[in-house]
Amino acid sequence: MMIGMFNEPVSRKSFGGDILMENRQQINSETCKGCGLCAAVCPMGILHTANGREHKAAEVRLERSECCIGCGHCMAICPTNSILIDGLSYEKDIFDLDSDSQDAEAFVKLAGGRRSVRVFKKTPVPHDELERIVGIISMAPMGFTPHKVEITVVPDRETIERALPVMMETYEKLGDLMAKPIGRFFIRRKVKPETFNALKDHVLPSMRYRLPDMRAGKGDTITRGAPAMLLFHAHRESCNHSNDMFIALAYGLLAAHSRGLGATAISLVPPAVERSPELRAMFQIPPDNEVLASMIVGYAKFNFKKGIRRELASVHWV
Repeated sequence: MMIGMFNEPVSRKSFGGDILMENRQQINSETCKGCGLCAAVCPMGILHTANGREHKAAEVRLERSECCIGCGHCMAICPTNSILIDGLSYEKDIFDLDSDSQDAEAFVKLAGGRRSVRVFKKTPVPHDELERIVGIISMAPMGFTPHKVEITVVPDRETIERALPVMMETYEKLGDLMAKPIGRFFIRRKVKPETFNALKDHVLPSMRYRLPDMRAGKGDTITRGAPAMLLFHAHRESCNHSNDMFIALAYGLLAAHSRGLGATAISLVPPAVERSPELRAMFQIPPDNEVLASMIVGYAKFNFKKGIRRELASVHWV
């Protein structure tokens, strides 16, 4: 017997009168032992053990069913696989965890040993390694399911090099605008203060030297000669996608390091792609998506033997 069949119309009262809702949860009352674990971990309080009685199957609070965010906590905690959430399955989406999957010291070593790599070997990154990195990124937490983050993988240096002249032109034009008072005025009004200050104090001063060198064939100081690149983007109106994207980026950086690859986030690439129809077409970015982050990937030419301790701007204990 199933309680709460998928897409079963249920009438409930709302401020505007009766509306139809869809129940996204199924509970197998024959296998459910009523342990209450699903109710304890459900962040929306959708599941409960009826009247608190033991050995009675959990139930769905129908009036809350539509609030399900699809996190899958209830399925992951259920010892008898008695719960199904619309869009998830035990065969495809749920997997067993190793008992020793949490190793604090190993993570400290991983995080402490990661460096932002900007000098790469010319060795291409194998396709399966890029797939593994993307697979780890898919495990990144998000504000609301399903994932809003989309990734474009650029697996070859040739494509990146075709994009570089357009990126260079973008920053040359931006530098010309910032050199004029009226140009600075409109840029300041259009972008966030942190973006304007980054352009004024860091990006454009360095570009005065970097762009001429690149034009003269003295190296690539935008994508750093990396053999592969990932672009992170999402539909402009999708919920929470900006926060989700930078969490995904952080997972990508750690994933690359864990696979013996070097990587770094490149903030110069997304604005150029955003402003260039040519680059958007080259990287096949959907029309309604915005690119907010990018990551270059490759085999590091040099191996660091020392880490660097960092401190936050401040830490407040309340």
